[in-house]
Amino acid sequence: MNQTLKSFLKFLGLLLVVAFLGWYIGFLTQVSDIQTLNKTNNQASAPVRMFPEPQDPKTVDFKWEYQKRPYDLKLTLYKSVYDFYSTSPKDYTYYETLPPNWEEDYYGMFLKVNPQDKTIPDLADQLKSLGARNRLSPDKIVELTTAFVQSIPYDDQRARKIEQNSPEEKPNYPYELLYQQKGVCSDKTFLLYSLLRQMGYGTALFEYKQEKHIAVGIKCPAEDSTYNSGYCYTETTQPGHKIGVVPDISPDTNIGIVKKELGTFDSTAQQQENTLKLGQVAIYQKTDGESYNGIVQTIKTQAQMDTLEKDIADLKQALTPQKDELDGEKKAIDDLSTKMSDLKKSKDIAGYNSLVPQYNNLVTAYKQKAGAYNQKVNTYNQKVAQYNQLIKQFYQ
Repeated sequence: MNQTLKSFLKFLGLLLVVAFLGWYIGFLTQVSDIQTLNKTNNQASAPVRMFPEPQDPKTVDFKWEYQKRPYDLKLTLYKSVYDFYSTSPKDYTYYETLPPNWEEDYYGMFLKVNPQDKTIPDLADQLKSLGARNRLSPDKIVELTTAFVQSIPYDDQRARKIEQNSPEEKPNYPYELLYQQKGVCSDKTFLLYSLLRQMGYGTALFEYKQEKHIAVGIKCPAEDSTYNSGYCYTETTQPGHKIGVVPDISPDTNIGIVKKELGTFDSTAQQQENTLKLGQVAIYQKTDGESYNGIVQTIKTQAQMDTLEKDIADLKQALTPQKDELDGEKKAIDDLSTKMSDLKKSKDIAGYNSLVPQYNNLVTAYKQKAGAYNQKVNTYNQKVAQYNQLIKQFYQ
């Protein structure tokens, strides 16, 4: 090989080494940039989507009741905007490891305000105007708004799919709920949260992971707040729920159960509804703002109802075995009376007379027990009447 060719090959090898080093340094820089991005922003950034022009309008009419008075309002919604939200991200994505506070970011996706979407501000203004026209106080306007969201039909079919861990079922954005005019607890919670926040109130989310339930928290006096959190629990799943009262829920549909009037002890036994108590709570998306102060009377009435409920339950526990015992003694008296009647018909006077003392003793003992039992039944029914009166006032 001549000297010229050797020099050329040596030069070519040097160029390849320099090129490789340049590529390798660039690769390391790219990896470093990615790692820096992962450290500073664990959540994957969704692509920027343009808010659509409003197309294909439809008017949605909402009707509901608050304090036994009818209310209604109309909204103009658009299919193009509905499609925008229905195709928006509903899964939380992240790089590397799941951040410890990922729930904050996840719920923030559904509560984020799009500056081009005036639906929530316009709806909040309508609700405030309705309240002002009916001379409602700020606290009453909060309750009116809560009643509006509670009145939107609950989507039982979707709720059951969520309970069955169906991967297709995701929470809906508030616009989707308004457009469809139905939703589950998460959908309705996001809507009420958004409306109250728009009205200037402090808000939060109460999540019960074990029970797959979620509710709104509205800022209220700390001493009266739920879990001493500074926020009062607000159930959205159906009408009648009071701000500040944590209900039992249906294990099948996750609907909060509204307390009902009770029957007297002697009435036909009422079928017990299967209920589930809410357990451990996590609180997310806390915001500061105005406070709801209508909680004081609710707490007072709720305490009276809780006391009566306990008294009624204790009395029922005592009365039920007493009733069974008295029914057994009454049957024994009736059986003995029938036997004595047969002896009398057969003119067996001696046999008849031999049973008279036993019969009289049974009747005397029965009357004494029945007297004490009836007094307890009267007490039970009086407490039920008091409880039912409170129910009527509480849920009016």
